[in-house]
Amino acid sequence: MKKKNIAIIQARMNSSRLPGKMLKKIGKYSIIEWVIKRLKKAKYLDEIILATSKKKIDRKFKIISRKLNINYFAGNEKDVLTRFIDTVKGIQKANIIRICADNPFIDPTEINKLISFYKRKEYDYVCNRQVFSKVYCDGFGAEIFSIDLLRKLDKLVKDKNLREHVTLYLWKNKKKFNIHSLKSNKYLAHPHLKFDVDTNDDLNFLNKIASNKISINTSAKNIVNIAKKLN
Repeated sequence: MKKKNIAIIQARMNSSRLPGKMLKKIGKYSIIEWVIKRLKKAKYLDEIILATSKKKIDRKFKIISRKLNINYFAGNEKDVLTRFIDTVKGIQKANIIRICADNPFIDPTEINKLISFYKRKEYDYVCNRQVFSKVYCDGFGAEIFSIDLLRKLDKLVKDKNLREHVTLYLWKNKKKFNIHSLKSNKYLAHPHLKFDVDTNDDLNFLNKIASNKISINTSAKNIVNIAKKLN
């Protein structure tokens, strides 16, 4: 049986710094629409699941998921590790690709690169984000690990803060796991550039980028080149 590559988009409306940011517009699409539409371009993904909370405010994601033809799951709001476990309940073997929903310009090429590398090598966890490598600009990559590791973390992690951030335990216990951070391509080696959305300033900057004829199909390289001119 083929081991599926399942992308789980972690999303909720109650952001403390920018409430309701998932539905904020960048150009003609909301942030969450950018994420889903660009992620669907990744050819090595077998399934995409939007995993949110059971709160009433997050029910809007169900409508968006149906509209864009991806799967949807509502679970625990604060214990995101439990939410991930419940999202893939019943699945025996899979690679989990954890996607942050505040990365509207997430790059399908980077996702393909991540999956391809992980399948060739024997690591517990691989990322192409700023988690370990301070070279990547922020907002195009993700994390990948097996469903077995996810279940191992569920048993190991007791701290509420660590459970809220799913893989934070790995970062804090690097010596216990075989982990790896991919090297950045030269065109993404701009750590001073930020492409995720935490504040209104971030949103305004990405809208400036989008006004330069950015589309769902625009590569990370071209997006970075525009950002360098605007920065």
